Amino acid sequence: MASAILEFSTPRRVPTSPSVTDWLDSQARVVDIWIDRLVAEGGDVSLIAVLDQHAAFLREALERSTDRI
Repeated sequence: MASAILEFSTPRRVPTSPSVTDWLDSQARVVDIWIDRLVAEGGDVSLIAVLDQHAAFLREALERSTDRI
């Protein structure tokens, strides 16, 4: 299942709350920890792949949130 990024036509940039940025950062770190554990334990490759996609999504969201501060 693929995720789409919605683009809005509003040209103004609104600063992202630091708490949102902190939350995105913590979620990305947690997913990375689980990926590392699953890889070390020889976990399900398809689950690792999905988590890797999710980690990439969280990193992109984090980058977008810090671009607006």
